[in-house]
Amino acid sequence: MHSFRLEIHPALVALIGFTATALALLTTAQEGIALLYVGQAVPWLGLFKARLVDWYACALFVPLLIVLVRRYPIDRPRWPHHLPILLLAAVPVAIAKEAIFVAVGNVFRPGLFDLATILSEDLSYEVMAVWAMTAVCHLLVPHQKVIRKREQAGEANGILVPTRHGVKRIALEEIEYVDAQGNYARLMTTGGRYLVRETMARLEARLGVEFLRVHRSVIVRRDRIERVEAAANGGFHILLASGTRLRSGRSYRAAILAMKVRS
Repeated sequence: MHSFRLEIHPALVALIGFTATALALLTTAQEGIALLYVGQAVPWLGLFKARLVDWYACALFVPLLIVLVRRYPIDRPRWPHHLPILLLAAVPVAIAKEAIFVAVGNVFRPGLFDLATILSEDLSYEVMAVWAMTAVCHLLVPHQKVIRKREQAGEANGILVPTRHGVKRIALEEIEYVDAQGNYARLMTTGGRYLVRETMARLEARLGVEFLRVHRSVIVRRDRIERVEAAANGGFHILLASGTRLRSGRSYRAAILAMKVRS
């Protein structure tokens, strides 16, 4: 089962901010035109500030909505269970958004905004707005099947690993050995070490015949093995080309002996 992380890139932050600002301008123009139509003066700056607060408050919840649509995607087998969750989740999000709007509004104009009054007037509208935002996030976020297909395509000749600078593909020929590190596996390569959240059994299957499992927590690339020496208790000491010395497990003795016969 693959976990996911929420990564907020600067480009995404800029896009969310630009969209919120554009929507604030659009709704300001709409409200201003409505006031002009009935012959009232238009406080353009005040309207724009209010709409900025309104849409920026919405933007704050986009990361949460992305998490929700990743966790509860609307796909063919699961939509009857996931759709009610997403629909109901919009209610607390809408209330929280309005609470932020009221809090910020009362900073600039104390006592003017009342949360209960605003909710009684606008809650259904705000919930529908959150539904629309959720739908947009659902269209933009790649879901598990798509993510897995991309991983498989990117890992045809390597393994994708997270780094501080993004995702990097490690070619299989770069890997000297792999060892278990709790819930992670550590790839020891010619260019450094990398952690991936993967089981040793799945990694063994993905690495293929060029690698040999020598311990329940160690997988070694065959052509990096320089020497195999007998050790106590039926195991072996395995010396790698880099000088690393590993110890095999007794249950892998037959596989190591078969490798020695073929070599």
